[in-house]
Amino acid sequence: MANEKSKRARRAAESLFGDLPTTSNTEASRPSNPFDNDPFDNPASVTPSGDELVVLPGQFELPPGYADAAAMRDALARVWRMDWIKVGKGECVVRLPVGWRADKSVDGVLRIESAGVVRAQGRIVEGAALQILPRYYLKAEFHESNDHCRIVVRDRGRNNGVLKDSFWDTRSGPNHPQWKILSDWLDKEYPDHRDPLRYWDDCEANRRGV
Repeated sequence: MANEKSKRARRAAESLFGDLPTTSNTEASRPSNPFDNDPFDNPASVTPSGDELVVLPGQFELPPGYADAAAMRDALARVWRMDWIKVGKGECVVRLPVGWRADKSVDGVLRIESAGVVRAQGRIVEGAALQILPRYYLKAEFHESNDHCRIVVRDRGRNNGVLKDSFWDTRSGPNHPQWKILSDWLDKEYPDHRDPLRYWDDCEANRRGV
């Protein structure tokens, strides 16, 4: 009786799953160890945050206070926590800090970003130099309709927010009547603003930690 019930159960199962391959065919098409290619074991398509290798220009646009490219690299290693994997005359290979990313846009400019803020930029071409961007900077901006100029102090750390600005004038750049006023204000409020590794929250925290 038990044997007859077992046969009926087997026939019922075969009618439900009749489209599935037989046991022998399944075994023939299956690798001997189905876990040889575990998709969760170090997947090649996923790069851990902060472990991405990026190619940068070999030189820098040196800000005041940095004697040469070697001094700039040393400062970036300490203050940005950037790892220098390879240093060459034409290009360098670095590992970015955790959470940072490199973006090479359609205009051919490589931009290094942290939390959506561009911190450095440059072209990967012969003789190019990487520019490390300061947080606070003075900028001449021109009106779209009449080409008049105003001088603006902007803050990259707050999406290029305006800290101070001048009136519109026909004279531009350093010839603007308020250029010196805003320049002196910036020097007074942020005396180290020309150093691109100052005043950023992460830089100041890393500086205190070293």
